[in-house]
Amino acid sequence: MVVGAANGIGRVTALMLAERGARLVLGDLAMGEGLQGCAEDIARIGGETLMVEVDHTCEEQVAALAARAVEKFGKVNILVNNAAGTSPAFQAEDRDVVNMPVDLWDRAMAVNLRGPMLTSKHVIPHMIDAGYGSIINTTSGVIFRGDSVRAAYSASKIGIVSLTMDIATAYGKKNVRCNAVSPGVILTEGLRKVLTPEQIEGFAGENLVPFVGQPEDIAEVTCFLASPASRYITGQVLAVDGGMHVHQCSTGENG
Repeated sequence: MVVGAANGIGRVTALMLAERGARLVLGDLAMGEGLQGCAEDIARIGGETLMVEVDHTCEEQVAALAARAVEKFGKVNILVNNAAGTSPAFQAEDRDVVNMPVDLWDRAMAVNLRGPMLTSKHVIPHMIDAGYGSIINTTSGVIFRGDSVRAAYSASKIGIVSLTMDIATAYGKKNVRCNAVSPGVILTEGLRKVLTPEQIEGFAGENLVPFVGQPEDIAEVTCFLASPASRYITGQVLAVDGGMHVHQCSTGENG
């Protein structure tokens, strides 16, 4: 199950999981061209999907999503929580604490933290019944440092880290693992539309590797965490950011 599968990292992850044999439940807020396109891409490689329009902040809808997944495929072993509030309009309002609208804070907590909690809450019992499960949450590089803006987004994403460790601790003995992936700057289609070539070059200069990440870089790590190859890894946050968070950006090549 991939929640937030219509575009970007979620879409690439869903396709990669399908290439490796997974049957996919694709969840997103709207049954639009993005979700349909993802399902069509998977169908072209012989994969099987179930598309579900879901507001993952609504418990009733999430419970129905989990039930439909089990009805269709018999079990759910993998959950990828990828949906997040990252639209330009959202980011424009997400400023410092004093100047940020309180309702934006509430929306950030609902989309970025309540949603993954609800999907986990309703999928974990099915994982326990199946005897195995792996949950992969998407957090963000903002968890490693403070910022003068994006107060709501940052707080919600550090909450994902705690949620990840709590789930890993509570359900590990039931053979349910939970980890988080922390992407750095990833050149999704959406990000390419708002960044100039000079800005992309600047981000590459701040990385410890000589390039900026692609959605496939996150998808590869997510697929690893979903697989039995990572069976001894749980409760961890894996930074997939080209090394950006481990050094002072001012010491980067372009700093």
